[in-house]
Amino acid sequence: MSHDENLHWESYLPAGWRPLFRQLLADLHSAGISVRVTQAKEKFGELRVYIDRPDQAAAPLIAAAELRSTRMCQECGAAGELMVGNYLYATLCEKHGVGFTKPLGRPMISLNLRYPKDD
Repeated sequence: MSHDENLHWESYLPAGWRPLFRQLLADLHSAGISVRVTQAKEKFGELRVYIDRPDQAAAPLIAAAELRSTRMCQECGAAGELMVGNYLYATLCEKHGVGFTKPLGRPMISLNLRYPKDD
């Protein structure tokens, strides 16, 4: 998939991380790495980028962009940190973090699986 085709995932991201995503795509292109982005999103205050197949050359570039997102306000791109408000985790700057507080730790994921009853 081309750089331009992958770029459509930008619209799924918060505005502050869109330049970070564009830079990731440019870095992949510059390195001659051709991957298809299958999803790009915010999850628990971090950028997540998924590609169509494992790629050892792309993995460090993607991981670096995801790590940078943990220190970048997802609303404006300024320096930010992980915040929580109403059980919503977000990486925000002081201005956009009004009403949020610093969490006690990283978000913990829990699953509640339900199996169908036997009739």
